Amino acid sequence: MSGSTGPVDEPRSERSVRIVGSYGVQIGDHNTQTNVFAPDRSLVPPPDAVVPPAGTHNLPAPAAVFVGRDLEALDQLLSRGHGAIGQVVHGLGGIGKTELAIHYARRYAHRYTFVWWITADTPERVTLGLADLTTRLHPMPNLAQATTWAIGWLQSHPGWLLVLDNVEDPADVGDLFGALHGRGHILVTTRRDLGDARWARLSLATLHLGVLDRAASVQLLTRLTRRTDEAAFQLLAADLGDLPLALEQAAAYITQHQVTPADYRALLARHPARMYDAAGEGGNQDRTVRRVWTVTMNAVAARSTLAARLLRVLAYLAPEELPDDVLVPLADEPLDVSEALALLASYSMVTRASGSVSVHRLVQAITRTADTTDLAPRSAEPPVVEQALRLIRDALPGDVWRDVAGWPRWNLLLPHINAIVAHLPPEHRTSDLPYVLDLTGAYLQVQGQLVQGTAYLADALVRYEAHLGADHPDVVASRNNLATAYESLGRLGDAIPLYEQSLDTSERLFGDDDPTTLVVRNNLASAYRSAGRVAASVALFEQVVDRNEQLRGEEHPDTLTSRNNLAYGYRSMGRVADAIPLFERNLRDRERILGPKHPDTLTSRGNLAGAYEAIGRLAEAISLYERAATERRDVLGSEHPHTLAAASNLACVYLSAGEADRALAVLEDNHVQRERVSGPDHPDTIACRNNLANAYLAKGRLGDALALYEQNAERCPQVLGAEHPYSLTARNNLAYAYRSIGRIDEAVAMFERNLADRRRVLDAAHPDTLTARNNLASAYRLAGRIDEAAAMFEDVLADRRRLLGDEHPDTLVSATNLGSAYRALGRVDDAIATLEQNSDRCRRVLGPAHPATLTCLNNLALGYAWADRRDDAVALLLQTRSDGEERWGVDHPLTAMATANLAAIRPA
Repeated sequence: MSGSTGPVDEPRSERSVRIVGSYGVQIGDHNTQTNVFAPDRSLVPPPDAVVPPAGTHNLPAPAAVFVGRDLEALDQLLSRGHGAIGQVVHGLGGIGKTELAIHYARRYAHRYTFVWWITADTPERVTLGLADLTTRLHPMPNLAQATTWAIGWLQSHPGWLLVLDNVEDPADVGDLFGALHGRGHILVTTRRDLGDARWARLSLATLHLGVLDRAASVQLLTRLTRRTDEAAFQLLAADLGDLPLALEQAAAYITQHQVTPADYRALLARHPARMYDAAGEGGNQDRTVRRVWTVTMNAVAARSTLAARLLRVLAYLAPEELPDDVLVPLADEPLDVSEALALLASYSMVTRASGSVSVHRLVQAITRTADTTDLAPRSAEPPVVEQALRLIRDALPGDVWRDVAGWPRWNLLLPHINAIVAHLPPEHRTSDLPYVLDLTGAYLQVQGQLVQGTAYLADALVRYEAHLGADHPDVVASRNNLATAYESLGRLGDAIPLYEQSLDTSERLFGDDDPTTLVVRNNLASAYRSAGRVAASVALFEQVVDRNEQLRGEEHPDTLTSRNNLAYGYRSMGRVADAIPLFERNLRDRERILGPKHPDTLTSRGNLAGAYEAIGRLAEAISLYERAATERRDVLGSEHPHTLAAASNLACVYLSAGEADRALAVLEDNHVQRERVSGPDHPDTIACRNNLANAYLAKGRLGDALALYEQNAERCPQVLGAEHPYSLTARNNLAYAYRSIGRIDEAVAMFERNLADRRRVLDAAHPDTLTARNNLASAYRLAGRIDEAAAMFEDVLADRRRLLGDEHPDTLVSATNLGSAYRALGRVDDAIATLEQNSDRCRRVLGPAHPATLTCLNNLALGYAWADRRDDAVALLLQTRSDGEERWGVDHPLTAMATANLAAIRPA
């Protein structure tokens, strides 16, 4: 993505900064590849249009015997009015909360239009559960898309029951409750007794679930074992603390081995209880379950060492469903694994579903802390957690970026990856873990979860370096990938040193001409460009082009990519005259070598369109953008992110050309699709929302524009961080919106804050910082602080001339702004001199009808009028109006501005 942070033109054709959100600029073959999404498919229906078949649910199977719980009492609590939409049931792990929820949902399912079960012990699993809901109603591969659609469905279809099982923290589901308030019933189970107040904030009443009473325990044992020995069961229930899970496992053992309750109690006595390593919830009940586990696992191990090994491996994964095939490498034959899992299921140690297996959290905890002498010897085995890690590594789908069909499997494996990471110590030393972390970070980046993905990549680099040393090729690649992630977050101060270190290492290890070295050099050049170090950026791009041409030839794909990037670097420096011939050559070469509809060819066409737009050749830009948008849709599908980016770019050039109606139609549709495809907080959606706000502003729909600007200004820091370029741009544009509706004091304060942040995050000479200074000067002028405005405009113009050159478009805008400020100060001669010189440059560089040229000429005419050179003013305004009408039409704001000023100078 690239974001434009162009200036605000003075005095009347001002615009806010636009974020293009384009994938059009290639920056070379990063080790983490560019995003490739799903193939074309029919449009996803709106949530309110999908009605599920009667009786739709995904409830787990209930226990065969269920005793000692009052479903009616839970029903009365859950059905209370007064806006309460849910009920929380809390208690010890293994106490039967989940079973109570299952039986309640199944008994009263007929009351609900739809019943859905989500394991909710982490925010990520809530997301996956919502995505599964969407998959049941209308399959779609993208995680953010599916989650957003599911919430929309629940909001538009009242009368459902949603079960959130094993919530760890109310904050994990708070946003979901806010979105769904009053639409259905939500039943929460949790081990956490946090006090009624924490749950009451979510409109939840609490119900504490204790152990069974003794009579219910005896009844449960009697019905499960089909034995009648009340006295013995009384003693056994006391030993087991009346904990339902312990009772069920004991009954399973008694039934499998045909032993008496007394025999079972004797076995328990020979395996003394131990507290969990991390002691914690439940006390004696936990110890008794551990006794049960020890006895049961000895029996399992005696029958199948593979079954014991499987359970120990599963203990280090998540309790979520795991595809059976992940475990197949632990045996010689898949059938062996299936039979071992069946044995574990017969002892109630695991739960099997179609093609998957899951384990209760309490069983996992006890398994991890068990005395290893209680199991069959395993001295020849590697550490269990490393076995689990290797299984996950081998189970990962192939290509994170292109294997779209593998994304659902990624979603299944994510909880297990998180569990592995949690169980391995920081000092763990194998290459498997950083490999898994690196790929997982890349997948999360593809899904728009930039912060979480970056955290995984950072962890991967630390572990790679500790295991392999700083100079290993895998470490160079990992460092490059983390730098790319930092760059995507706008953390250039973190990205650039990593790129520089990677380049130094690659040059030393592999040589200046190695493909890895050229890729890293290209990526560093891109980061320099983003940081405003355009001269250093172009120097590196020129090196890459030169080496690729010599080593690979002028028509190699790498050469074409590097030449494209050099052209973009020239454009960033304001050397558009140098950039356009390179872009044109690159497009011709790619059309000839790769074909007219190759994705790289489409990128070249979009980049050339952007260069034409930059110098005011808008008709040519529109033609290229329209073709690029059509071909992206034909080749990639209507909802591919690159297709949506092409449409957004087209809409923005429509806006530049004064065709606000056409721009608005495209952007409104684009925004809806972005939210559906990528979710409301994906950077692409944020960019589109900004562009839509710009279109609303151009149409005079200030309320609609302000609402979107405020949404972006609030969400960007939360999603991307307060220092991300999009966050700074969002605040700039909100300030501009405040200025547009007359809230000048608020605009000034926000512009001042934005300038301070950009100086701190970037530097005083960064182009974005210069834009922030320009915008603050403009606000000062409207606030009547003319002297401060003029002084700041002078400084900005001097810096832009020094850094960008006299003929860079930003420099030309600054000169117009300064001339306008001089006129406001009464320095008419200075204003005219500045604007005359600038108008000549604008005509020569941008053309006579470019918006910046027309704005400068309009201001020059006003200067002539102030100097009592009325005839010169009228002649210039007539010419300006004529040029505007010919290029943009009678109703364009630039034409209207000249007409209005002409009427003021030469009244009818």
